[in-house]
Amino acid sequence: MKMKYPTFLVFCFVPVLLHAQSYQTEALSPGIKSLQVRNAEDWYAPPVIELNKEDRIEINFDELSHNYNDYYYSIIHCNADWTQSMLSPFDYMTGFDENPVDDYVTSFNTQVDYTHYRITLPNDRVGLKVSGNYVVTVYRRDNKEVALRACFSVLEKSVTIGAGIKFNTDIDSYKKHQQLSVRINYSAYPVQNAVTDLQVYVIQNNRPDNQVKLTRPYLIGINEITYEHNNELIFEGGNEFRRFECVNFRYNGLNVNRIDYFEPYTHVVLERDAVRTRSYSYDRDQNGRYMIRTSQGTDNDSEGEYMIVHFTLPWDDPGIQGSIYLNGELTDYQFNEACKMTYSFERKAFEKSLLLKQGSYNYRYLFVPTGSTRGQTGLVEGDFYETENEYRIMVYHRPVGGRYDKLVGMTVVQSRS
Repeated sequence: MKMKYPTFLVFCFVPVLLHAQSYQTEALSPGIKSLQVRNAEDWYAPPVIELNKEDRIEINFDELSHNYNDYYYSIIHCNADWTQSMLSPFDYMTGFDENPVDDYVTSFNTQVDYTHYRITLPNDRVGLKVSGNYVVTVYRRDNKEVALRACFSVLEKSVTIGAGIKFNTDIDSYKKHQQLSVRINYSAYPVQNAVTDLQVYVIQNNRPDNQVKLTRPYLIGINEITYEHNNELIFEGGNEFRRFECVNFRYNGLNVNRIDYFEPYTHVVLERDAVRTRSYSYDRDQNGRYMIRTSQGTDNDSEGEYMIVHFTLPWDDPGIQGSIYLNGELTDYQFNEACKMTYSFERKAFEKSLLLKQGSYNYRYLFVPTGSTRGQTGLVEGDFYETENEYRIMVYHRPVGGRYDKLVGMTVVQSRS
């Protein structure tokens, strides 16, 4: 169902509140599920679109209810580190500052009632004027309660990025790590001081916890800056993502042990996972992503069923100095109680149950030491140089006197052994 609204233009003066909060994509209301931020043209691509092109960002989410909520969204421009920039809405967007989420459909013939919502940007109400990072805040109009935040970036291609990945690293040789080298050429774009004016970020498998900001260039040439032989560019190899698939409750899909029904939910019990520290496990994964799919209907968005998925990781000794989390897009790459594994002394295993929509999923187990905010793959998944990992390199530019960070370059490279 789509609801029509008047097309007149309304401008609202909203003060810019500068603060240190660093935004990331996350559902903030327990009733919000299956939050995904995509390039509408390419499911596998990162949530990045080009400025003044036909690209669109698509934000999809469900609310576990058939009761329509009057959701609105606003857009904030961010710095390279995802804190709010100094720009006002007039500087970075055209059209309405607050907009209704009016593209929605209720679930049909499902065990669990939900409403599926979609936001597409830019649209006939909103245009984006500058490059950089953006966060969309979705909230209820009646009480301003924030339901979710969704992050994406807008790119103006101004610099070229070359990148390489090697397995003979500065700390080991063909063992546990992968090392990147990054070369940025700005011969067609004016940069006064590349060291101070450019900011370079590298993100492995879309994980915000292990992204790095490069601070020590190896070589500064004419119209080019190079980062290599740099410990900041050495990443744990990890192992391929684990996978499971459940698109039909009539049969067990990939890595599914059994399917039970206890009103009101279908319970999907996965095969017991195993620690994988001894050997590399080859698989063609999707680097942490998931895809909503159902074979029990024709519309994945409104006919996909929700299910409680049970994860089990056998573990003899619970006395680890930290916590184990389920990680991937299915948990918004967060480290919180919702995705923290709980130890069962009776079954000698870490366990977790998540309410998920039918589809194909990737996941990993990450260990976060006490007092740390960065996950480690080695304890459960192992670290292997052969692992195919995805690295996204983002280059931002703020000239002297500039008020915001332009996103002037982006590339994605994958490691191949």
